[in-house]
Amino acid sequence: MHFHVLGPIEVRSNGALLRIKPGKPTKLLATLLLHRNTWVSMDRLIDVLWHDRTVPASASGNVKSYVCGMRHALPEARIDSHAGAYRIRTGLAEVDADHVAESTVDARIALAHDEPGRAVKLLTETLALWRGTPFQDLAGEVRAPETARLDEVRWELRELLAESYRALGRSADAIGLLSAMTCDDPLRENVWARLVTVLHETGRRGAALATYRRARSAIVRDLGIEPGAELAGAHRMVLERA
Repeated sequence: MHFHVLGPIEVRSNGALLRIKPGKPTKLLATLLLHRNTWVSMDRLIDVLWHDRTVPASASGNVKSYVCGMRHALPEARIDSHAGAYRIRTGLAEVDADHVAESTVDARIALAHDEPGRAVKLLTETLALWRGTPFQDLAGEVRAPETARLDEVRWELRELLAESYRALGRSADAIGLLSAMTCDDPLRENVWARLVTVLHETGRRGAALATYRRARSAIVRDLGIEPGAELAGAHRMVLERA
């Protein structure tokens, strides 16, 4: 069985998409997957399912009904109950959010062993797992810590992909990806530095200098400070290696 949480919640068994009732049953499953392999109290489930709404007197009974329905929907016994709490048991390779961490390690190993082609394949396949905002069936403040963590993981994967493109000689792909990343977050100096470096390496000195000027402008405007050592070093390299 595979649980997909990098977007709307999906569950597949032997490749087939299982039908999970929308609304609160889906939110219940999302909450259990957010805290997979750990116990989630009835009170916590009620807080999430009736977030910003009046909790009905029947809430506990409704949760028990949703759990019963979920047990019927999943072809394997996955949801345990104990002393007013529930948990869902998942294996290491069954949740896409857990798989991405393993892929990050594997891609770094591939790069370290001078296998950028393998790294590109791993990273491309892993990034394709994102189908939207992780755990997007849940309210923003409920999913916020895990969403922020997974956003950083996705950012790291994109940085590794750009590095892999560069090592493979696919400079245009590296430049395209890094440029998109600077638009997504103009204050990530290390991405600007890599973009300046790749542009310079491909003989586009003017574009590299213009990119530095854009980076510096954004950083000074939004943070009120000059670029740090990495970006300043990339700029200095372009100036010195004319």
